[in-house]
Amino acid sequence: MQPSSLPPDSLASIEKHMVDVEHLLERHSIELAQLRDELNDLKRSSEWYSIQFSEMLRILARDMRELRATLICSVVSDGPISTHAMQALLRETADDARELESPFQRVRLRGN
Repeated sequence: MQPSSLPPDSLASIEKHMVDVEHLLERHSIELAQLRDELNDLKRSSEWYSIQFSEMLRILARDMRELRATLICSVVSDGPISTHAMQALLRETADDARELESPFQRVRLRGN
């Protein structure tokens, strides 16, 4: 069917539907851009919290080592201590070794 053979109200109806579809696509594009922005904000926030948590764990591990050293000094100053007890107090766990790593090595920031 040729466009000139369509009744005028059919052409108007088609044109109206095409304009409606165009507006719908524009709204969806805007909403997608807003969702993309929100997702990027959430990623940045998540990375920030991850870095803060890593820093808190590093500080906690340092405090635990200081507490362990204080405990050892306290036990040694009280009198003789067995080799086994000293080894148990000095034993470094796998968690201790991981905490000595820099938190920035484990958490990689991604740029936009």
